[in-house]
Amino acid sequence: MLESVPERAAVISGDEAHHALRVKRLNVGDRIELLDGRGVRALSVISETRKIGKQGWEIGVSIERLEHEAREVPSLHVLTGVPKGERFEMLVDQLSQVGAASWAMLRSQHATVDPSEHRIDRLTRIACEASKQCGRAWSLMIEPERSFDDVLRERAASSAPGASPRACVVAHVNGGEYRATGAEEITLLIGPQGDWSERELRAARDAGVQIATFGRHVMRVETAASAASSCILYAERVARGETR
Repeated sequence: MLESVPERAAVISGDEAHHALRVKRLNVGDRIELLDGRGVRALSVISETRKIGKQGWEIGVSIERLEHEAREVPSLHVLTGVPKGERFEMLVDQLSQVGAASWAMLRSQHATVDPSEHRIDRLTRIACEASKQCGRAWSLMIEPERSFDDVLRERAASSAPGASPRACVVAHVNGGEYRATGAEEITLLIGPQGDWSERELRAARDAGVQIATFGRHVMRVETAASAASSCILYAERVARGETR
């Protein structure tokens, strides 16, 4: 993953070069893709490799063609309570793989865990690694935290005349079957370990938010987020007549 992709040639170093040469065992003449996480995909070939010092490597890459991918529609923005320990990192990794556009921490009445700034930086790296693993041209974005009430206010604003089509979905085991919305932007809310409060569920219903279930069992936050995201994206593609 590069911050920017040049038009003709690039030099890859550090951990990226080490992984390509020592783990993937790539060599001169092998073809690779370069990504910037913002829609650019560079179809390239390794032109040379260089040993730098005792452990470092550099890779020279010739870029044959640049492709610019549009964002997938709909863009799914997932907000969740924060699980503890390694489950937090698993959450971001899985959301990247299923195709969510962004993740943010959701403050709600029963949410209790706050990540540190250091942890947030690590989540960004995990999202980039997952993008490379699954070949995503657009990386999952780590967005600033928001509260449940913030999201409902944003929904009200998006319902104004002339606003772009947006939808909001609250995941709950006692909700109804998910109904495809046809919206270009969808916000998915996954509750904390202590579940939604009655006030929050009532406010969601009053705001016209779809409350949907994505399985008959109560799931952990990270499982619920990836399962619900996959169900939503698939249902929306089918409703649009897409085969994949």
